[in-house]
Parts: sequence; structure tokens; C-alpha cells
Amino acid sequence: MIKLPKELLDRFIDEFHDSVRDLKVLSLVCRPWLHRARYHLFRTLVLMPQDLQAIQDNYADVKRRASLPYIVDPDDYVTEQDEEFLQSPLAENPQPIQSFLSSITDTLPHVRGLRLLSFIQLGVSQIRAREYFHIWLGYGGDENALRCRLRWMLSSNEEFLERQKARWDAVDLPWKHGTGLHALPFRNLRYIQVHWSVFSWTPPSENQLTGLDLPNSDHWPSYQLAMLVKFNAETLDHIFINEYPGFQLEQYGSSTVGDGLLDLLSTNAPNLQSLCLGGLRAPYYPHYHIDNPKGSDDFLTDDRALYPSGKEVPHVMSSDANRHREDSSNSSLERLFLQGFDSESTSLIEDALFNRGVFSLRRLRCLGFSVMPENYNYKFFLSKVRGSLTHLALDLDQSILDLKFSWFPHLECLSLNIRSTYYTWKSLHTMVRSLYEDAYYSDELGSKPAMRTWVRLFHVAFGPGVFDEAAQQYLIIASVDDMLESMVSPHSVSSESVGRSMVDTITIDIPETVLAKALPFTFQTGCLKHGKTDKWWFVPVYLR
Repeated sequence: MIKLPKELLDRFIDEFHDSVRDLKVLSLVCRPWLHRARYHLFRTLVLMPQDLQAIQDNYADVKRRASLPYIVDPDDYVTEQDEEFLQSPLAENPQPIQSFLSSITDTLPHVRGLRLLSFIQLGVSQIRAREYFHIWLGYGGDENALRCRLRWMLSSNEEFLERQKARWDAVDLPWKHGTGLHALPFRNLRYIQVHWSVFSWTPPSENQLTGLDLPNSDHWPSYQLAMLVKFNAETLDHIFINEYPGFQLEQYGSSTVGDGLLDLLSTNAPNLQSLCLGGLRAPYYPHYHIDNPKGSDDFLTDDRALYPSGKEVPHVMSSDANRHREDSSNSSLERLFLQGFDSESTSLIEDALFNRGVFSLRRLRCLGFSVMPENYNYKFFLSKVRGSLTHLALDLDQSILDLKFSWFPHLECLSLNIRSTYYTWKSLHTMVRSLYEDAYYSDELGSKPAMRTWVRLFHVAFGPGVFDEAAQQYLIIASVDDMLESMVSPHSVSSESVGRSMVDTITIDIPETVLAKALPFTFQTGCLKHGKTDKWWFVPVYLR
């Protein structure tokens, strides 16, 4: 076989970075191809707890249903996803996560992205940690134990407790029992995503914490997060924390109880560029409810993360940030995304960013908001960062109708996520008009106009939320297409009015693509002799 230059080989394989199937085929060609293909195959790892016994039981059940000559009970129906599950090589004989990590030891230094999820995967179903503790293990009180699946098979309390402990010890955790997330063997990560409910699987043990240089149970989650971030401090530039329960006023009773998440991340990740924070307000509406919620209480709210004992997993306290503080300057963010926080939480986040200066936002280019409080005052936040923004992602609702997008001198991409037909009919026309109506430029939002300016926007994107297919089609055809006609037509510009240019691109119904561009997530690839590397877009799984 002709030996290709490494630069050419890397470039060729990099072209298939988004196709797992093609990468697997390329890895079979020869050892050099295998090495480069594995770089992409294991570029981002998704780790979650798994119940090996439950996986085997589920595989046996699906196999039994698939072998039936005909179906009598609807529960015996085998779906297309079930068939794919049967074909998975790890379904019949699942391997422990530690065995998997040991098998790719030479690849671990090349892993750049890590997603830590909390649910248990059983076939095509995902079971949240809280439900698994209650129904599968019987934790969380006598009532849960009574309806536990183990209880159905056992007669005595002694036998149940023995099996309960054995089942808990048998749960396969990526970080092993008795340790925490910081025990994971990753030291060169660029991207970390943590669902706060992951800490439900690392309950503090008094025997474990006593006598060691470890914090007490109230500080155990923040200790794990701080160590995981610190171990990857030199390379880490993108963090996503979801389901976070902090930023609540009742937590600010003393200086040691206030929220310290932003301080912890800023001081332990000096090269951080992208930060995504998600609260407990769910980013979707019920399928049966198309109209917009009448108030913030109508949003779906995720449950707070709980330990098996039923105790809530604590937030990061301000004293935790001081405990793990490094001597470094605050990170300068380029991308920020906030999702699912209520009014109280957003006020505390604004205070940390603008009054205490936890992060520097002078170079902030990409900003996204989603599932924000009703009538949230976007003006205050945007007035602080508008001068540098090039990408802005917002939910299309009543709160943004008074925004004038000529206030943003460098804005190139605007993404409007449509989540409700109720506000759409009333507000979409107003929003479209505000994009290109005559506007003035001023140094501060709301101040006296100083001069006229040119409005230039390259990309406007509309993406509907969770509606049925009929609602989506009606929404797009009846509203967006007609209202955007004036935006893509040339305008006559007089010397007395603001200059308005055509929009280069308008997209509909691809919010994940727009968000990926608004919050770019890139990796360097290639091995060129001149020392430079290529950069290409990579859409995170959570945006697909």
C-alpha cells in the first residue's frame, strides 16, 4: 500500500468526522487509519450509569417478543427501535464501563468532549435517576419500597434489604462506587456537559469522607465539579451545566450559603470561552398545549436532583468557590447561553456577571436565551454586551417586541425560536417590522438618538417549538413566508432614512443548526507542517 503523507491522511479521514459508520469502515483499512479514525470516534464520550442485569433482562424480553409467531397482546409488539437494540453487539452481553475505558487507554488523552448523563438506559427507554431509585431499588421511603419491583419478587424485609444493597452495588458507574466525578481519567477535555442529577449517583458516605481531606456532604458535589474542571483547566473552553437548582434568594441567608457556581467555574477554568447554563424550567411545552402559557408557573418544571436517601443534591455554595480558588484572572467569555431560569435566578446571575464581574464579557460575541421568565427585561442584559454581539438567539415572545436590532452594530445572525402559536399570530408581524424599520443609533439603549446608522443583518432564522405537524405547517405557511417577503426585497434608500440591506439568508425550522452556529463548538484537527490546524463546526449531540 502506498504510504500517504500524514497531513493528507488526516485531512481525508477528517472529512468523515460526522459519520460513525464511515469512520468504523476507515478504521479497518490499516493501523495508521485506525489511529486517526479513533481520534474522531472517541472525540466525545457519553457516560451514564448502567444496570447490566436490567439490560440483559430487557434483551431477553425483546428477543422473546421478536420470536413470537404472531402477536396477541399489544405489549408484545416489537418496534423498529427494539430491532435495532437486538442487533447491538453490547445488548446481549453488556460490558462494564471500566472495561470499556481500559480498552481505550491509549485514546483517552485524545478525548476532547465528555457528556455525563444521569438516566439509566434500558433498551429504547430512558429512566431518570429518581424513578430508578424508587421503582427499581426501593429507595426514598417505605411507600417507594412497597411498589418496588424487587418487592414483588421477595417476601421478607431482610431479603429485600439484602437484594436492595446488592442491586445498588451492581449498578455500573463510570466513576466507580465510593468515588466521585473527579475520579474519571480525563485530563485534556475541551468540552464538559454535566446534568446536575448525575450527582444523585454519588451520594456522600460518612465512612468515605471521615478522616480524609474531603468536604462534608453539603460540599461534596461542588468538590467533584471543581476537581474535574481543575484537572482539565489548561484545555477546557466549553462547559454546559444543566438542571442546576441554585441561584435562589433563600440560599443567600449568609455569605457562605450564596451561590458560587459562576465563581467556581471562572476561577478553575481560566481558558473558558463558552458557558451554557440550564435551570429547572423545562425547555418545552406539553404536546397537548399549543397556546402560550399564561404565566411562568405554566412551564413544566424539572424535579430537583435527589440522593437515594431522598435528600436534595445541594447547589454550589459561595464558600465552595473560595475553597477551590486558583490565582488566575477571570475568564473572558465569547459565548453564553442561559435557559430555564426564573426571574429570581436571572437577577442573581446578572448580579454576578455585571456587578461582581465573575466573568469578563467584553469579548462576548454569541448570546442565547431560552425559556426565560415572562416579560423578562432583555434590555438591561443586552445593553451591557450589545456592542460586541454578532450572534443572538431568542425565543419569539412578547418580551422581545420592543427590541430594536439596529442597537447591535455588529449583529450578523438572529435566531428566533417559535415556541407558541398564541404569541406568533400577534407578534410575528411586529417583530419582522422591527428588524428593518427606521432606527437610530445611540450609545445606550433608551438614550437620546445621536446619529443614523446602517442596519445590516446576514442571517435570520425561525424555528418552531414542540407542536404537532399540522400546527407547524400552518405556522410556517400562513405567517413566516408572507411576512419575510419584504425583508428579502431591495429597498429604496433615501438620505433621510436609515440604510437597509437585504438579508443574505433566511432559514426556517432548523433551530439546532442555527444554535450551533450561534454557539460555535469547534475542534482543531489536522497535523500540518506549518503548525496550523483546520477548524470545522461540530454540532453537539444535545443540539441535534
